[in-house]
Amino acid sequence: MSGAPEPPTHGFQIPPLGQRILASGLRLVPLLVVLVGLPLAGLTFLGSHGISLPVSDLTVTGFGLAIAVLAAARSVVRPSRAYGPVSIAASATAFVYLLVLLTEASYHIAVPGSSVTISLNVARLIALLLLVPAFGIAAGVVTTIEDARHPMERLPYEYPA
Repeated sequence: MSGAPEPPTHGFQIPPLGQRILASGLRLVPLLVVLVGLPLAGLTFLGSHGISLPVSDLTVTGFGLAIAVLAAARSVVRPSRAYGPVSIAASATAFVYLLVLLTEASYHIAVPGSSVTISLNVARLIALLLLVPAFGIAAGVVTTIEDARHPMERLPYEYPA
């Protein structure tokens, strides 16, 4: 018996499906508030004050729901080989949403009761924000390739025993 430490085991412990679904469901609630509720409340508030923006309620609701649901689904399928493709889908949805917003990035707001018009162009900001889902798509592609080449290799790092 030598005093050398034992080599680490490469085991992992994946949370049960029910626990992953519950955690993703709990995560879905604040995502829906941030991605759907707050933007709709802002659009409604601005609309009630005579300020209309070119973004429709349907666009905000549709993309917000899609991004939130795909983010929750990504958490559920994380231990499987579907994680990469679902990550790609979630990031691609966010990318398309930002592209839609980019086409409507110039706002011209007329102040009621005066001849003053305020112009706001957020195209550069949205263009920079497009980098985030672009990197997410790239990471999803790498994860998909690595999961195909080396199945279960990332699991001990993501779910250590």
